Amino acid sequence: GAAPNLRGARPDHSPNTVDSGMTVRTRFAPSPTGELHPGNARIAVLNWLYARHCGGRFVLRIEDTDVERNVPGAEDEIIDSLRRLGLDWDEGPDVGGDRGPYRQSERASIYREFADRLLQQGVAYRCFCTPEEVEERKQAALAAGGGAAIGYDGRCRDLSTQDRESLQDRGVPASLRFAVPDGDVLVQDSVRGTVRFDAAEFSDFVIMKSDGLPTYNFGVVVDDVAMEISHVIRGVGHLDNSPRQVMIYGVLAIEPPVFVHIPHVLSPDGSPLSKRHGARSLREYLDDGFHPDALINYLSLLSWSSPSGDEVLPPDRLIEEIDIGRLGASNVRLDPEKLEWLSGEYIRKMSVDALAKRLAEQLGDATLPDRRDERTRIAAAIQERINTFAGAAHFLPQFYPPNPMAWDDAALESLTPEVVPLLEAVHASLQEIDDWSADAVVAAVRAAGKSAGAKGRALFMPVRAALTGTTQGPELGDIFVVQGKQTTLRVIEQSIDRCGADNPEDRRA
Repeated sequence: GAAPNLRGARPDHSPNTVDSGMTVRTRFAPSPTGELHPGNARIAVLNWLYARHCGGRFVLRIEDTDVERNVPGAEDEIIDSLRRLGLDWDEGPDVGGDRGPYRQSERASIYREFADRLLQQGVAYRCFCTPEEVEERKQAALAAGGGAAIGYDGRCRDLSTQDRESLQDRGVPASLRFAVPDGDVLVQDSVRGTVRFDAAEFSDFVIMKSDGLPTYNFGVVVDDVAMEISHVIRGVGHLDNSPRQVMIYGVLAIEPPVFVHIPHVLSPDGSPLSKRHGARSLREYLDDGFHPDALINYLSLLSWSSPSGDEVLPPDRLIEEIDIGRLGASNVRLDPEKLEWLSGEYIRKMSVDALAKRLAEQLGDATLPDRRDERTRIAAAIQERINTFAGAAHFLPQFYPPNPMAWDDAALESLTPEVVPLLEAVHASLQEIDDWSADAVVAAVRAAGKSAGAKGRALFMPVRAALTGTTQGPELGDIFVVQGKQTTLRVIEQSIDRCGADNPEDRRA
């Protein structure tokens, strides 16, 4: 076979320069072992953006050969979350493609074909040692003071043909190991430049397990070769896997893809991102009503920045500007407050009709009545006040007050016995209105305030508190119109009764 190429990608292979005639092909390859967290979702976003920027292909591949860790339903959950985020892919397990299958568990014959090729080249060999035997010899070597001898000791590498055939004839299970050559292994990484590894640090590693399944480092190379992946954009945690993969590319005499290892995403306190430190899955962010475009925007900016310095970058602009040459090497911290701010910025850019439709989807018809004019008015009234779609639920009780109305502490301070005459004047004025429009109702309230000697905050704060149970919220005119005349009068009547209660606890009820 060809001499091993251990030097990785060409040093002059710029990640942002696409060879003439070459189609950029990126991939996202999650394992169905659980939900996607922001760090993994960021990998998907960057691969998608870069493929779209280059007019290339984005591939979704499911790496499901770790059978013991696979979670039932996780693949569907991953696909659903990515779709809800707004990503699409050109090839994948659900859309097909001409380089499938796109689940590793369905690619056994392809791995065997490549494994046989390495066997015939003499760069891989069958190993009949069990994992328990390998571990026992490691521990014995350590106990004997061989501190460096902690990898595989190469016992089966030099088996005679006769011994190897004898073990095969007896049906002894065998894995397949890669024979690590001598010399340095150079990994060309777009973020960190040339990273040098000494091949002596690696013992001969398993590429095919005795059950016929590939190990990660072998499977990923075979898949990336067969799927013609041009750019491997992944987390820096995979950098230590790269030397083994580069060795395999070398013996296959195939140029490695462009490696782009992006830094870790940490929790806000700088600890590893995990459930224990408040990390939420991508699905949870979507369920909580974060705007999908804001999530794409935020996740991409965890890795790079626009030359313009702008932070609100919708997907079409991200696709236009994405430049993996601008990726930083330092770990980044998740900033929930910035993500929420970004989500609010996108919500404020929506049309009122689109927002009303999205709020109905988020909150459900049982929560947000199916009256289009009311939904549109509510959407317009709260658009400047919410940062997530789910945040609308906080304001709905003001439009559809419960019976009895719940008062917060600020409302309790405003709704004292002294405001009863004012509320009675407002109630009487509103009873006379036939045109229940926002302007007409607010004008009637002002007229009632004038007759009662109240204006400004002294007028509108008690009225708002009586109507909504709080002293802050959307425009009162919108609340009046959505509540309707009958509900508005009922709520004010109840507030008058409670304001005049002798027992403070009766006012709170």
